[in-house]
Amino acid sequence: MEYLFHVLVMLCLYAILASSFNLLIGFAGLFALSHAAFYAFGAYAVAILTTHYGVPFPWPLIAGVVLTGLMGALVAIPAMRIGGHYLVIVTLALQVIVLAVLLNGGHFTGGPDGIAGIPKIELFGIAFDSPHSFLPIALLAAVLCIAVCWRIATSPFGRALKAMRENEAATQAVGKNVVYMKVTVFAVSAALAAVAGALLAHYISFVGVESFTIDETIYILAMVILGGTGNLWGSVLGAAILVILPELLKFLALPPDIADKMRQIIYGLILILILLLRPQGLLGERSTAPRLALREARDAHADEELGRIAGAQRGEVTVEGRGLAKSFGGIVAVRSFDIDLRSGIITGLIGPNGAGKTTAFNMLTGFLRPDAGTITFRGRSVAGLKPHEIVRAGMARSFQDLKLFTKMSVLENVLVSLPHQSGDSIAAVFLQPGRIRREEEANLHRAMEILRFVKLDAKAHELAENLSYAEEKLLVIARLLATGAEVLLFDEPLSGLDPNTLEEIFPIVRRLAENGKTVCIIEHNLDVIRGLCDTVVFLDEGKNIAAGTPDALINDPQLAERYFQ
Repeated sequence: MEYLFHVLVMLCLYAILASSFNLLIGFAGLFALSHAAFYAFGAYAVAILTTHYGVPFPWPLIAGVVLTGLMGALVAIPAMRIGGHYLVIVTLALQVIVLAVLLNGGHFTGGPDGIAGIPKIELFGIAFDSPHSFLPIALLAAVLCIAVCWRIATSPFGRALKAMRENEAATQAVGKNVVYMKVTVFAVSAALAAVAGALLAHYISFVGVESFTIDETIYILAMVILGGTGNLWGSVLGAAILVILPELLKFLALPPDIADKMRQIIYGLILILILLLRPQGLLGERSTAPRLALREARDAHADEELGRIAGAQRGEVTVEGRGLAKSFGGIVAVRSFDIDLRSGIITGLIGPNGAGKTTAFNMLTGFLRPDAGTITFRGRSVAGLKPHEIVRAGMARSFQDLKLFTKMSVLENVLVSLPHQSGDSIAAVFLQPGRIRREEEANLHRAMEILRFVKLDAKAHELAENLSYAEEKLLVIARLLATGAEVLLFDEPLSGLDPNTLEEIFPIVRRLAENGKTVCIIEHNLDVIRGLCDTVVFLDEGKNIAAGTPDALINDPQLAERYFQ
């Protein structure tokens, strides 16, 4: 029986490791290979504090979790600027460095011999010194750690993590602070891994570097992939299979001289078969968006009031750009560019490809820092503000290539874009659950109002990747409207649509302006320019060539010869 209890203890520890790793790579999309290093931090913190300094339980565990969380936050620093295989290389280097330090730490870390004699956990005079007595502690720790992961994954913060996984730029464009999110998720993931490491040290009374190699990280990663990324129950299932299956194979009656190799072959074949049949993992990712109970009374005037800017005076300047310039090496993208955007007015920004239109948008919204010039929003300079700060100030933009969160539902795309969510703070997620629950209910109704406004409410629970092209364009409008920004900058929002679809979308955009929104559209389609825009700015070779009504510019002989024909 003790053998069975031992397997269950190890299952609990690996369930913690797989769930915390899934939080990082499955939900946040940060593919790091340093999880075994965090596991080691927790184990060695307990080993050093208990054997060298005599610190009693639970203080070494707490210290290990806190220190490892801080280390995780430091690891997030390179993740702010790099991603993909570069992040893999950086975190793999951390793994190698940690092992080298542990191997060469002399008496302090035990070097190649490790640290033995770690005291067992003792509480209220009870010694947890056997597998069956240790199992309740391991099980309680696993339940608490998985509950922490679950709380994060199903919160607005977790929704923002999934958005960041899909596209960082788009996440910033809906007002999310990706730097805060990366630091936080790295710290939490690392701290939870340290819990497993600390318990392992107390359980086996020994730590050595061989338990925390890169092979261990890959083993934990296999649990996540096998169970399904973005699904915490999948992490538990993956841990159960990879911990229990090798033990079960030991009961196969095989010739002694080939038994070990045959078990490895069978083990490998079973895993390959599972992944061939379920490449997304045994439990695929599911939407965490709550289902809206359609019991609310419809307000007949809700759509008309949606997005209305209180006190907005049509024609007053909201955004002013003066003397904007941007160069990339020797290439001048924008020079001496001036623009005024006005409340209730739809401004078209037109010009040939390469004229600098998108670069101008990037400068206005903080994605590029101008080399020269000033940008003010309602008289306040926004120079130096980060993209998410500009969104929160009241100016948001879309992208030419849409950048939808395709693996999230239509409703989640809108929900994640809503401003002022307390659940975007990890502290509030745990300390203010009642407030967040009330906000979520209000936000669900708000999101559905927005989807009704763009006529996508029937698709609320569809994945964004399953929408038609026209529906994707509508979702872009919905997501931008959800930010609550007063100024909406659309980068080719209606390109590629047929005339009938354009006629359906035109009224939606017009109503945004009628409600006091400031709207600017980059567009090449002259039907869109004529049908929507009140005024047009012509940009070529990075500078203003002309400005006026659509008809005036289209009928200008020089511009007609240069661009319109």
